[in-house]
Amino acid sequence: MRHRKLAGAATAVVLLLGGCGIPDETGVTDAGPGPSTGISSGDDDTVARVTRDETTDRTQFIDNYLQAAAGDYDTALDRVKDFMPADEAAEFTAPPTPRVIRLTEKPLVTPGQDRVVISYEMIGTLGKNGLLDPATEPTEGKYEITLGEVPGNGLYVLKAPAFLLLSDDALDSFYEERTIYFWNTEHTGLVPDVRYMLRSVPVEQEPTTVLGWLIDGPAAWLRDVAEPLPEGTATVGKVFQTDDDKLQINLTAQALPTENTDQALERLRKQLQWSLRPLLPESLDLKIGHEETRHYSGSDYLSSNVAYRLAPDPERFVVFGGQIRRLSESPNAFDPVPAVGPDENKNVRLAALSSSTTHTFAALVTGAAQKETLKVGAALPGENATLRAVTGLPAEGLQHPVWATIPDATTEGGVGLIIAGGKLYSFRSEGGVAQQVVAAGGAGTISAISVAPDGHRVALVSGGRLYRAVLTPSGQGLALSTPQEIQPPLSGVTAVDFSGEGWLTVAGTREDNDRVAIKHVSIDGALEEPRLPDIGKDTVNYLTAYPANPVTTRTGRPVSDSISYTTADAAWDALSTSVKITAADLAGETGEQPAGTVPTAPFFLN
Repeated sequence: MRHRKLAGAATAVVLLLGGCGIPDETGVTDAGPGPSTGISSGDDDTVARVTRDETTDRTQFIDNYLQAAAGDYDTALDRVKDFMPADEAAEFTAPPTPRVIRLTEKPLVTPGQDRVVISYEMIGTLGKNGLLDPATEPTEGKYEITLGEVPGNGLYVLKAPAFLLLSDDALDSFYEERTIYFWNTEHTGLVPDVRYMLRSVPVEQEPTTVLGWLIDGPAAWLRDVAEPLPEGTATVGKVFQTDDDKLQINLTAQALPTENTDQALERLRKQLQWSLRPLLPESLDLKIGHEETRHYSGSDYLSSNVAYRLAPDPERFVVFGGQIRRLSESPNAFDPVPAVGPDENKNVRLAALSSSTTHTFAALVTGAAQKETLKVGAALPGENATLRAVTGLPAEGLQHPVWATIPDATTEGGVGLIIAGGKLYSFRSEGGVAQQVVAAGGAGTISAISVAPDGHRVALVSGGRLYRAVLTPSGQGLALSTPQEIQPPLSGVTAVDFSGEGWLTVAGTREDNDRVAIKHVSIDGALEEPRLPDIGKDTVNYLTAYPANPVTTRTGRPVSDSISYTTADAAWDALSTSVKITAADLAGETGEQPAGTVPTAPFFLN
């Protein structure tokens, strides 16, 4: 991702009303149509756009055609028509929203034939507001494109599907992910919302685009948990950077409610600072209506995003011989296990530890087969929790617990999730009766669950397929929104965990050779980055990733550096290759253990 501040003093941002998601009636000063969102000089991240006549190689020509829709939303159809002769272009029509597809095979080009066959998987549609909406149904199929060649004038598209097609490679090349933020409905933290911004958008124009997205509201799948800006919020005049390195934003009076205004203003400025963080200069000047301009600088806004608390190097644990054990190459390797005293640290099969700013929360699956119990509790640093049983769960088939909501300054109110018998249950940190988490529309048998650091967004696996959803309060427990399937470049997904704010780490079977792989996948399923491209035939039955901190991510994609997983008989670290976790990796002495005892169930202090 580009992390670049606005360059140049007093540079005005030109408002592109047609492309930034700002409603037509906003009271924004119209500064004209603004510059084209084509190639912008001086942007090193911009990818050169291809034209129809750049190649006579038919495979490359098809690849170029699948890039044509990338760019300014309102002129995408014109760019696609540029690949067609005038007569065909005049008759070609398509919906304005590009379809993002993943090619499952190389385009089938047959010598001597003009017809080219494309095998594809439908990922979703890319909207004007930068949102990629996953396909509502899994779709795989074939498109046919007919080419023709005019001697001396190159190749043309003579016949094509009546859609604007955009390959996932083109999405990755011409757009960059940009995360904006909305407050959760409890006003306890920010919820990330991932968008796609053209790399060719001039840096001076980017704040206006981001503000337009914020004014337009959160993505549909987040609306149950993310609070939109108040109705009537709009920018006034121009967003610009002043001579003294300040970003100045003026908003209409409707941007703040009439009650609890000071608290709402604090939330608004932190939301803006996080959403504009890659662009933000030394300070933000914010003016609401006729009020005086407020000046904000420094980094105090960072704590409003729970993901900012994530450590560069996480504390690592495994279960060994029925006990939670620390790994030696991990921070605080020789300290006691947090919150879990020696009397409770026995007969453990699975565990989860999570920390707030004041407490550590523990969840342990203990006991013998068919008589397992989930025990939970919380404690201050250096103290041991009183673990209480969670009742109402099946007696067998308990899977890895995860913590979803962790409150500060109290041991009460923490909420976690656990899969039992293929169903999802919530539990509270005080113990008591578990509550089944019901998914709107049904979710089938659930085999894996992961919760993002924000505590609302979840990723889950059901029937070998990958879904995303959000958690909402419901009575004494939680409810799950209708799961939305996303299409990773894997089949038979078996495990998932959040790898960063907008990324998942997913294990499953490769589509090309039926071997197992672990990949990083964007939250909408569109983009991928291999982690372990081929780990053989052994199924990954569990995977854990420590999410990347959005502020301290070192290089490249904002994805996890720390990933572990298990197969049927071993635990592994996903480094540049798979590395088995052995007893030699434990901190301290292993003690007397039965033959064949190996570390299992790796996890991090989240």
